[in-house]
Parts: sequence; C-alpha cells; structure tokens
Amino acid sequence: MFSKKDSGGRGPQQAPQKQAAPSILSADLVVNGNLVSDGDMQVDGTVEGDITSKKLTISATAVVRGSIEAEAIIIAGAVTGQVKARHVTLNKTARVIADVVQERLTIEPGAFFEGNCRHFPEDKPGEKKALERIGAKPELAPAALVGAPKPASGDQAAKEEGSRALA
Repeated sequence: MFSKKDSGGRGPQQAPQKQAAPSILSADLVVNGNLVSDGDMQVDGTVEGDITSKKLTISATAVVRGSIEAEAIIIAGAVTGQVKARHVTLNKTARVIADVVQERLTIEPGAFFEGNCRHFPEDKPGEKKALERIGAKPELAPAALVGAPKPASGDQAAKEEGSRALA
C-alpha cells in the first residue's frame, strides 16, 4: 500500500497547465507607449499607443488612442485609431472612431462606430497556395452597361443565328 515499488511505470502526475491570468491595466493607469503581450489583456485605463495581444478587452472606463491588434477584441470603451482582429465586438457602451479590419464584426445596439470597415476573409488551408501554384487569378465579370441590350438567352441566340444563316 505505501511501498516504494514502481507503480506500473507511470511517472509523477503533472498538474494541468493553467492559462495565464490576463494582464490588467487599472482605471487609474495612464500609459504612453506601445503594449505587446502574447496573452490576454484588459484595459481599464488610458493608453496612448499601439496594443498587440492575443485577446484584448477594452472596458467601459478605458480610452485608447492608437492601433490595436489581436485575435479577438471586445470594446466597451473609447477607441480612436485602427482596429484589426479576426473577431471584433463593439458593446453597447463602445465609442469607436477607427478603421476596422476584421473577419467577423458584432455591433450591439447603442454602440457608436464611425470609420471604415473592411473584411478580410478566413484563410482556407491550401486554397491560396493551390491558386498561386497554377498561376490562377480571380476572374472578374465584365461590368454591365446602363441602357445596353441584355444578351440573348441560349435558345434566343440559336434562333437569331439560324435566321441570320437563312438570310
């Protein structure tokens, strides 16, 4: 029961790795400069500079003037600058004056947003590389001319071709 014999080849049990706690910038903190984190970050204070992190939360008391970039960004405070993330959420208390580049954007009723919004598509594994490998370029459809006659359908085109051949 309490012997020192080998317990079946199992090594010491390791505790599961805990996810690091988010870095929090409190409401009374003012930062002038850039912030970079590989983990999660929550801003409650004022930041004058760029912020880069994995997941970023801008709370209702926060003011950010600069560019922010993360995998996911939740904004409840004020942001002026540029926002870039796969997933951007503007809560009802958000005040954003920025250009937003995102894959998915959620804006709650009551949020203020002024700026440009640009979507970047989700990368599909192998698709881009396959197109580059074969030298394919996206096909562009010709623009329709206003007032130009509509092209004839397949049946109509055959009838017109037949009547031209008889003439």
